[in-house]
Amino acid sequence: MIATLSGIRGILNSDLSLAEVSNFATNFGKANGSREFLLARDSRTTGPVMSKAVAAGLSSLGSTVQDYGIISTPALFRESRLRQRPAVMVTASHNEPEFNGLKFLVDGAGIGKETFDAVVGAPGQVGEFRAGLIREGRNPSYVGDLLERFGAGSCEGVRVALDLGGGAAIAHAVPLLTRLGCEVASVNDSYGVFNRRVDPVADDLALLRKIVKEKESDVGLGFDCDGDRLVIVDSSGRKRTGDYMLTLALSEMLAETREKRVVVSLDTTQAIDDLAKKTGGEVLRSKVGEANVVTLMKEKGARLGGEGSSGGLIDGAFNYCRDSMIAALAIIRALKQRGRSFYDSVPVYQQERVAMEIPRTRVQKGIKKLGSKYDEADLMDGFKLILPEHSWVLVRPSGTENLVRVSAEARTSAAAARIANSFAKKIRELSG
Repeated sequence: MIATLSGIRGILNSDLSLAEVSNFATNFGKANGSREFLLARDSRTTGPVMSKAVAAGLSSLGSTVQDYGIISTPALFRESRLRQRPAVMVTASHNEPEFNGLKFLVDGAGIGKETFDAVVGAPGQVGEFRAGLIREGRNPSYVGDLLERFGAGSCEGVRVALDLGGGAAIAHAVPLLTRLGCEVASVNDSYGVFNRRVDPVADDLALLRKIVKEKESDVGLGFDCDGDRLVIVDSSGRKRTGDYMLTLALSEMLAETREKRVVVSLDTTQAIDDLAKKTGGEVLRSKVGEANVVTLMKEKGARLGGEGSSGGLIDGAFNYCRDSMIAALAIIRALKQRGRSFYDSVPVYQQERVAMEIPRTRVQKGIKKLGSKYDEADLMDGFKLILPEHSWVLVRPSGTENLVRVSAEARTSAAAARIANSFAKKIRELSG
C-alpha cells in the first residue's frame, strides 16, 4: 500500500484490506466532524465493495453519506466545493485496474498534512456506534456548470473522438460534448472494460489515433479511469505529450482570463514561460505533485496552474484539481474559433526521461554532491539546473520507490536525450 497526500492506493486483499478502508474512512470522518459526507467511485471492479466499506465507516459516526456512484474525480471535487462538504473518492487514478484506493477532499480541495496524518496515523478507535444514513446522491452540478460556462452549442460542428478508457468520464463526456454541439465518436465507452493501459500518458492510444484519422476528427481525447488526466491526439492522428496539451490549454485560458500569474510543477515544460512572457506574466514553480501546485496557487492567489507530466490543467475558479474537461473544452473552443492552425500556435520543446533503480538514501547523498558542484542549481525538489540553449535537467528521487528519475528538456529530442543520459551517469556515479 502507498499512502501520500495524493491518496491511498493498493491492491484489495493483498496490501489493502476492507477493514483498513473502513478504518481510514472512519478516521477521516472523525477528523472533519461533519454531519454529511459525499462519496463517489471510478469504474474498477473493486469499487462497489470499497465504496460500501467507506460508507459503513462514515455512517457509523452517525453521519449521512450521499453516494453518487460512478462520477469523475473533478465532478466530485466540484460537488464538494459547491456544497461545502467533505468527500471521499474511491479510485486509484491512473494506476492499472487491479489497484484501487481513496482520495480525501475537504470543501472542494485535497486534504492537508494534518488531516492526512489523522487518517492514516492511527487505528480507528472503537466508540459508540451511531447509525447514520446512506443515500443516493443525485444530479451533480458538474455538467450543468460546464455548459453554463462554455455555452450550449458554442462548439457547433467540431468533430471530437473520445477514448473513455472504460472509466468515469463515460458519465459525462459524450452528453456534455453533444450539448455543446460537437460531433462525437467514442471508443472504450463501457464501464470497467479496460482495453488499454489506464494511464493515457503511458498508452500509445492506437485505437483513438485510428478513429481520429477515419472520422477526420479535429481532436481526439484520451482519459484515465477517474477522469482527471487527459491526453490529446491532434487532427493528423498524432498523440501529443501532456506538456504540449497543457501548453495548448493554458494558451487559451490565459487569453480568456487575462491572468498574469500561473503555477506549474518543477518538471513542467518551459513553453509555459514562453507563453507568460508574451503577456507580461509570471510563472511560479512548485514541487512536483498536484497537491503542491494547488498549495502554491492558493498561497500566491493564482487562478491557473498545472502539471505537464500528467496532462493536468487546474482552474482554481472552477476546481482545485486536475480537470480534464476544462482543458478539453478550452482546446475545443479554440479549434472552433481558430481552426486546426491552433495546434501550431504554441512553442514546443522535447523531453526525455531516464529512470534508474538506486536506494533512496544513496540517491539523496548523490543529489547533495551534485548540488555542491553547481551553485546555480535549484534544490527545492531534487536537483534542477537551467542549461544553455533553452534546456534544463531535473534529477529527482521517487517518493515511493527506490528509483531516481532524470528528466531533461531541450529544443530537440536528441539534445534532451544527451542531457538526460549525461546526468543519469553523473548521479549514478555520485550515488556510489
